[in-house]
This record gives sequence, C-alpha cells and structure tokens, in this order.
Amino acid sequence: SSSSSSPPPRQAEPADGGAERTGSSSASDGRASGGGNGNGSRAAPAGPPPGVPQLSEQTLEPILAGGSYVLLFVTNTGVAERSTVHSLAAHFDAELRGGERRGWSVALLDYSAESTRPGKPPLLAALLPRVRHSVACVLRKGCKLATFGGTAAPRPIDDWLASLRMGEVSWAELDLAAGSGEASRA
Repeated sequence: SSSSSSPPPRQAEPADGGAERTGSSSASDGRASGGGNGNGSRAAPAGPPPGVPQLSEQTLEPILAGGSYVLLFVTNTGVAERSTVHSLAAHFDAELRGGERRGWSVALLDYSAESTRPGKPPLLAALLPRVRHSVACVLRKGCKLATFGGTAAPRPIDDWLASLRMGEVSWAELDLAAGSGEASRA
C-alpha cells in the first residue's frame, strides 16, 4: 500500500517575513541547486545574483557613485516573480560588465522591504511610489527616473533601454525636496 505519499510541496512562509518567495531557505551562493527545491524543474536564483547590490539606505550612496545610470530591478511589487527579477538583474549585470555601456550599474530594490522602513532618505521616499508597478527602471544621476512597463524578459527590456538611449523615452524629475514621490515630466 502507498499510504505514505506526500502532498504536493507548498511554499513555506520564509523567516524573513515574506521577502523571499522561493521554496528554499538556505541558498548561500544565490543559485538553485539543481531541481530538488520543490519549485518545479526550472532552476532559478534563490537569492540576489552575486555582485548585484541591493539598494537601501545604507547602499544608496555607493550605488549612485557607481555610475550615472543605475538600472534598477524591483522585487516584491507583485509584477513578476522574485526569481525572474533576479535572473534579469544577473543577465543585465553581465551584459553591462562587458563594457558596452560605460557609466551604467545594476542594482536590486526590494519594494516591500524599503517601503515599510521608517525614516527613508528623500531619494528612496521619492523613488518608491514611482516604481511600484514596474519590474525595471533607470535612475539617472540620482534625480531623474524612467520606468519600464513591459514584459519581464530580457528582449523587451533591452529594446526599452535602446529606446531610452535614443531619447525616445521620457524622464521624470524626482522631487527630492518633498520626498513625497511626486515627479514632474522632464
């Protein structure tokens, strides 16, 4: 008799309050370990890609100093799975490190974690409401923002970045004085 069959695996609530949405809880190098994690057969990063910083109050200045343009990938907005966003960040980080786009850097922004944090610096306070429905955006010189509203996949984001470089995408000026998230069209 096979009365010991187990029910399908379900995602456990992570100890970090829900910020991590993969089924594994102990990935140390940020990569899935070949399929036994209960999330299906697709291998995806369990944590942030190595070398891609997480934007927060503590990392804001070093990330902004890393380039005039910061390509931000936003997690925990409900727009795309966290593993998808991490894969995109890893893809574009590798592409940008190739030297094609000097002055660019890549970072991750955990919308849920940063939006609930009290006492945000003005830039984060202005940025968060603008990226709520986006998987990716570009922060230019710490004061202008362009948001991507398409499909969370490399090709559409690459096409959007090409349009951005050609001047076909408008930038919004962030209101850093108020820190309210309001922006005017630039």
